[in-house]
Amino acid sequence: MTDTDVVIVGSGPVGCAFARLVADARPGTRITMLELGPQVSTPPGTNVRNLPVAERDAARERSQGPRGSSPADGERPLHVEGTIISPGGTYLAAPGQQSGMPAAAMSSCVGGMGVHWTCATPRPNDDERIPFIPSAELDAHLDEAERLMHVTTLPENPYGRAIKDMLREQFAGVLPPDRLPDGLPMSAMPQPDGSVRWGGADTILAGRQVELHADTIARRLVVDGDRVVAVEAEHLPTGARRSISATVVVVAAGAFQTPQLLWASGIRPEALGRHLTEHVLVYSVVALRDEVQERAGVDTPVAELVKDPTASTFGIPYVAGIHPYRTQVMHMADAPFPVDEASVRVGAARFVAMGNGVRKFPRAQDRLVFSDDATDGWGMPQFSIEYEITERELAEVEAASADLRAVAERIGRFVPGGEPRLMPAGTSLHYKGTVRMGDDGGAASVVDDRSRVWGLRNLFLGGNGLIPTATVSNPTLTSVALAVRAVPAVLAELGAR
Repeated sequence: MTDTDVVIVGSGPVGCAFARLVADARPGTRITMLELGPQVSTPPGTNVRNLPVAERDAARERSQGPRGSSPADGERPLHVEGTIISPGGTYLAAPGQQSGMPAAAMSSCVGGMGVHWTCATPRPNDDERIPFIPSAELDAHLDEAERLMHVTTLPENPYGRAIKDMLREQFAGVLPPDRLPDGLPMSAMPQPDGSVRWGGADTILAGRQVELHADTIARRLVVDGDRVVAVEAEHLPTGARRSISATVVVVAAGAFQTPQLLWASGIRPEALGRHLTEHVLVYSVVALRDEVQERAGVDTPVAELVKDPTASTFGIPYVAGIHPYRTQVMHMADAPFPVDEASVRVGAARFVAMGNGVRKFPRAQDRLVFSDDATDGWGMPQFSIEYEITERELAEVEAASADLRAVAERIGRFVPGGEPRLMPAGTSLHYKGTVRMGDDGGAASVVDDRSRVWGLRNLFLGGNGLIPTATVSNPTLTSVALAVRAVPAVLAELGAR
């Protein structure tokens, strides 16, 4: 008899999607979830944006890996994602081993990055989509992912409505009518009092019963023939070890630690750790012009008008060949770094932070390299990151910067220090490709189109690392959709035993 029916390694949004869907389809299934980090929010996996500031900061610090916070963390402000290296809630992925991707970072806690993310859930467009998944099927999976994540657009406020109208005027006649700037889809639940409850891993799990083991690392997958028969795990505070046998194993531990666990287990397909991508990020901050306030017809400071620090969010979609980047526009009362307001006119509508995601085209030589000798802070095989932004991407960065300048000219002016700049590689926190999906039998992929590792009947992977395409959008919705696609195969494997 097995110890459990399903072991899920990783408690982030994708791991929770597997758990939720299996539990709903097969009530009574025994699901064991392992998370190497601690529980930092209540209920487990809750987004820290829903917590009071002091609790939020404490939760972020506890998520920062095996060494705790870095020496500078006590002095480091917790800025909007994308403005600093290793933002609060994360820690550098491979210190001293990541010169090609200096800002590559991870988070370790119950709920994973679903505890710290900004909740953006745009759909992939055009060649961002995975070409070997039939389009209608992918759309159905995305629909289900949106349901699980409570995807919506935030209610409009007068300033936000004015910003959106000005953005749409800027792109009228340039973008197709169904791809004009609009409210950014978010995992969010607007509340009756005007506040927002932000989505997290707990939103997806929605109270389904799992046996959760926090502070517990999966050390190795035990393989017998074409099956994984057990997961060797260690409770980090006590050092207690156990072998958990299971009918199905799902590893959804992030784009770095998922391939790391496979490597430690002797599961080493040629594509493992290769084709590492993210979306390159060009970032800027704009003080909104008086026209926004005039068109809004109000002069109330935005901080008094909207209860959440992020007043509005907008997306300017990726359109292949026309707008080859996705623009995220976050309207806020305060800039994400100190601004000398005497040097730039700042009205009641205040600021937007704007970023363009730029494609990083997959290459086999952009990869994780694992050591058989050295170990990291968790005692797992040390990896280094080999990665390069090429001339191909830099050409798109230049165009993306010009695009931000044109948008800024329409709605305001850059604050000093807020002009478009290329952020260090890894800043996006959206890493893809390292356990990529394919339809090639494993020639240049790690999993098939149902997320099953080639050659292993009962081992499924989840997360952004599966995405094989060059993308510019936040990938979380797509990754949850791929979990939706995988679950029928998981259920079939459970039913076969």
